[in-house]
Amino acid sequence: MGTSFHAAVASSRAAEAAFGPGIPCRAVDAFELLLEPDRITGAGAAVVFSSSGETALTLRAQEALRAGGVPHTLITGTARSRSAELADHVVLTQEATEEAWVHTVSYTTAVAAAVSLERVWAGRPVDDLSSIDAVVASVVDREADWKRLAEAVRKCPKFLCLGSGYAEATAREAALKLREGAARFVAWTGVEEFLHGVLPSVGPGTAVLAVSTSPLEQRRAETAVRAAARAGATTAWFHRGPPGPGPEEFELPAAPGPLTPLVDIVPFQFLTYWLAVGEGRNPDVMGFDDPRILGARRTYGI
Repeated sequence: MGTSFHAAVASSRAAEAAFGPGIPCRAVDAFELLLEPDRITGAGAAVVFSSSGETALTLRAQEALRAGGVPHTLITGTARSRSAELADHVVLTQEATEEAWVHTVSYTTAVAAAVSLERVWAGRPVDDLSSIDAVVASVVDREADWKRLAEAVRKCPKFLCLGSGYAEATAREAALKLREGAARFVAWTGVEEFLHGVLPSVGPGTAVLAVSTSPLEQRRAETAVRAAARAGATTAWFHRGPPGPGPEEFELPAAPGPLTPLVDIVPFQFLTYWLAVGEGRNPDVMGFDDPRILGARRTYGI
């Protein structure tokens, strides 16, 4: 669920690249799996993502997988948990549980672990995974850019994140981080879907943030960003290739498609941080320091 599901989305696309069309792989959140148990019947194996290993619906999904005879590997940041007890195999991504409840670290480590695992299973090299650290570091080093972007969109009450293909996971996770950490109203959509129905809902007061990876997606993302700006929205576009004439275009470093989610989420994590800090919020606690939010969560067991 949540960030863990977005790691599954990124990893399922990486699996398609590793295995080829002969072994289909699909990302399904735990709730959807429980709603449609027939999905389990045709499954050969499963990879389960859970940072804490204690998410209620994920535990129920694991029980359903076990009852259906589907072996599953758990990718987690917690050595001992109920999820670990249910799993056939466990891949531990870090030595200690991440303190920030928005799980910025555990998202990237989960994707890296899953991509590594999939390549090993597929008999493919994992050499480029060791070099991705430097690529991620180069984006981290541009914190001043991401802080400047936070200032540019600070007054926008609504946010929309765009991404398709490998960037879908990034757009989903970016929207969730902005909701959890900066308490903004945020939606996400695919690039082409935006052009075919979402455009009328944006205008002054909307921040449209697009990320693209492939050449075709880049052309359509550029069209989406230009159209949103023409409609009055504040825009930012993250893409490969040199920046164009727009004031809020950001060139991202080259990376293999399956690894781009590890790189592309970094600007959004910093954006969330600086938006929250600029308004006196703690970006790590998901609103638990707000009595209204805490009361609602406790009352309904969220």
